[in-house]
Amino acid sequence: MLSIFKRLLNFDRLIGPVLVKLVYYVGAIVIVLGAVGAFLAAVFSLFGGNFGPGLMQLIAVPAVAAVGFVYWRFLCELFMLAFLAYERLGQVRDLMRIAAGQAPPATESDETAPSF
Repeated sequence: MLSIFKRLLNFDRLIGPVLVKLVYYVGAIVIVLGAVGAFLAAVFSLFGGNFGPGLMQLIAVPAVAAVGFVYWRFLCELFMLAFLAYERLGQVRDLMRIAAGQAPPATESDETAPSF
């Protein structure tokens, strides 16, 4: 528990990737709950006598949920790209130092730069 507070108060590590994963799972749960709710609404519509709209909704709910889930995953991956690009740039910096004949840093990265 203490390490969580230390991680939040210090900027030695980025918490963005963890937050993106957390937001992704919460969004996936919301999509699934919305699909279940829409499916139940379609079933109630069928039992209520609205056969045409109820049947169309039964067909549309899985398709819309699948598209929504894929789109949500794509958006979260776009945010992850920023953090992965930062990590790769650190690796490129270290390789450029080696190619220039300089010694690589003693640690994985600078003390002031966040690491993953």
